[in-house]
Amino acid sequence: MEKNIKGLSILESLVCLIIIGIGFVAMLQLSSFSINAMDRSIEKNKLNFLSEMVLEDMIGDPDNSSNYNGFNQTSCNYSVQGGSELHKKNKDKWRNKLEEKNHIKFEKGTGFKDKKPKCVSGDSKKTYVSNGIGRVNFFTGKGKRKKYLGVIVK
Repeated sequence: MEKNIKGLSILESLVCLIIIGIGFVAMLQLSSFSINAMDRSIEKNKLNFLSEMVLEDMIGDPDNSSNYNGFNQTSCNYSVQGGSELHKKNKDKWRNKLEEKNHIKFEKGTGFKDKKPKCVSGDSKKTYVSNGIGRVNFFTGKGKRKKYLGVIVK
């Protein structure tokens, strides 16, 4: 006698579910990797914008370029130094931008919270000016990610 068996067996169904499950796990890992890569890219763009802002401020005040030498932020707590001269105001602006006060806000619970950049020990933001050449060195990610930028100020 010949039997016509139609449909799937339980074993075939389980194999199918395992194959589909492996595909979903792979897709979830890929999406997690892409989100992390996007976060790193955003942080790099922030560093690019901040370093360009610092150098543009130096270029905008070429007569006092030597006063921009020695800006050094190695801690994660920035405090405004104050002062009436342009170079002191610019350095305070840099500190505020590095801390990202009032930039990105998101709602958390009943109020809004500032989103600050990641800051860990080993991070530093420094400026050097000598012989009319300005340089910015930003080290982030415990000093592993480096951003160097330099221009002729005078």
